[in-house]
Formats: sequence, C-alpha cells, structure tokens
Amino acid sequence: MRVWIDQDLCTGDGLCVDHCHDVFTILEDGIAYVVEDNQVLNDPGSSGSLAQVRQRHVPDVIKAAEVCPGECIFIEIDTPRDADLDGEVDGRIAARIDIRADLDDEAAA
Repeated sequence: MRVWIDQDLCTGDGLCVDHCHDVFTILEDGIAYVVEDNQVLNDPGSSGSLAQVRQRHVPDVIKAAEVCPGECIFIEIDTPRDADLDGEVDGRIAARIDIRADLDDEAAA
C-alpha cells in the first residue's frame, strides 16, 4: 500500500500524525506530508511521490485517512501484492483509494 497527501487540501489539524507519526509529519508550513524511511516526501505534494506503507502501519494510515478533516490523504493499493492486507475501510474514503494492477504485471504486459 502507498499513500500521499494533497497539501492543497490539508487543513493542518495533525490528526494524521496523531494516528501514525511514522508515516505522516507536519512541517514548518503547518501542512502534513508523508514520510518514508525517515525522509519527507510530497514536497510540494502530488501523487507522483508516494510513500510505501509498512504492513504494521496499514490500519493506522487507513484510520488517519478516515478522520482527516481535509480529506487530503490518498491511498493506492496494488493487487495482488497487497491482497493480504487486512483492514476495514470506511466507505466515506472510497473515493480516495485507488486499486491498481501490480506494477510488475503492467510492465510485463
């Protein structure tokens, strides 16, 4: 699973950081960004810079997306690589989840 934040929609509430500080951070500008391997991504922010989410953080990242007041957290799920992810998703965030074919399968096609 991968995640990114649209900073134009971010309200800076920091609820994402409260739910998963290993994946989200707030910078000096008061806006949330994603973090991968202790490196801030999405600066200035777009889906072109996705953070890979470790399996142990999946439920927390989903919860952060569900409670985000700015609705700025977007999730991408790759199948079948992420088929074993276990977590329930609130239907309200369905529009912010992309389910994609496995990238390796696309390259082979």
